[in-house]
Amino acid sequence: MTAIGSGLVFIGHVSRDLVRNPWGERLQIGGAALYAAMAARSLSTSVRIVSAVGKDFTQMDFLRSNFPGSTIKRVNTPSTYFEIDYDKNFSADYKAVRLGAGSAIRVSDLPKHWIREDSFIHLAPMNPSKVEKFVETIRKISPKTWISAHTSPDYLTMTANRRILKRIAEKVDLFVTNDHEALMLSGTTELASAMRTLKSRRLAITLGQWGAIIVDGTGVQMIPALSTLIANPRDTTGAGDTWCGALLATYSVTKEWTRSVVTACIISTLKCMGWNFEKIKDLRFSSPDEVVQHVLRLRDGSIQLSLKDFTK
Repeated sequence: MTAIGSGLVFIGHVSRDLVRNPWGERLQIGGAALYAAMAARSLSTSVRIVSAVGKDFTQMDFLRSNFPGSTIKRVNTPSTYFEIDYDKNFSADYKAVRLGAGSAIRVSDLPKHWIREDSFIHLAPMNPSKVEKFVETIRKISPKTWISAHTSPDYLTMTANRRILKRIAEKVDLFVTNDHEALMLSGTTELASAMRTLKSRRLAITLGQWGAIIVDGTGVQMIPALSTLIANPRDTTGAGDTWCGALLATYSVTKEWTRSVVTACIISTLKCMGWNFEKIKDLRFSSPDEVVQHVLRLRDGSIQLSLKDFTK
């Protein structure tokens, strides 16, 4: 597979997740940074993670084999842990959230030589003050390095956090939030008002089954979701993070928002068709066009082939 884009770095939590939904219960590896990196890995051979796990973490071989050269340190505290219940509509209820090892992620864990003008660095949801320190450090070392940041409802209840997140939105190249989070951050009740209120070089607002909105200096684009791909999701954990990873990997080479959002919607939807990463862990695409070809093969009931095989 030909690598697309420059170095992609994902900073944030790698966790142990206990997931319950109408299909059953699973204890599985997760975390926002890992879901995003797994999605990007399907489109790029240059993906690394900066994170921390506890000594109770048993899948270091998985991380090392999939993301060689990453900075994932072991600490004495238990790994980050999420216990999530989903109802029949896949609305999430977080029964337990323990940051554990995730709280040990430091700005100093990001190698300075990874911060280059051709790098793309994504900050998954973490404590907003920590995210802001990452942004300030990266900008000081390399002002032109691409930075994206993703919000989480966990950090929106406090006024101080919302204030920091709005500052972060103004400092990064891409700020990603969902529609509910955008309303909370902007203090408005209408999405149109939120788009005007939130200031960012580029703002991406995900709308679930409706798709996504991209707001930048050229105007507003709405890209519909491909909701017909899947009628009954198996596991929606990490869907938004998967979307972010695929978006960043695609945009890093195409510089086209529509293609990037469409690709992100496809990869995120594919992820939800199975538990955890099982539907995306073996996917490898040399271009966004191959992602579309893969969807066509799924429609026709065939397995993934290479583009060369497909055109024979």
